Amino acid sequence: MAKKTRGQGWELISASRTGQPYKRPNSESPESQRIKIRQEKRNRGKVVTVATGFKLCESDLKALAKKLKASCGSGGTSHPGQSINDTDSIEVQGKHIEKVKELLSGMGYQT
Repeated sequence: MAKKTRGQGWELISASRTGQPYKRPNSESPESQRIKIRQEKRNRGKVVTVATGFKLCESDLKALAKKLKASCGSGGTSHPGQSINDTDSIEVQGKHIEKVKELLSGMGYQT
């Protein structure tokens, strides 16, 4: 949301710097990434399995989320990091901690 100002010498001031999440140019190798897996409870008692700590480019993050969701047989989403130091995360609907941990370990990620 931007704030309009009036008068001579005034300019349009943006509410956020970029408004877009940080886009990582390259993915880091799976061996160098430490992934944390946890379970969260959402609205109305729904349970979500969340894996955080990924440092992947957007296309690789979406592809990995698709593999995890398909192997667990449920829905979910991926969230890219907002800054260069922020890590990406993947959410899978349901209680799938062991399954996600097993799949990521098989791919070479440290869990």
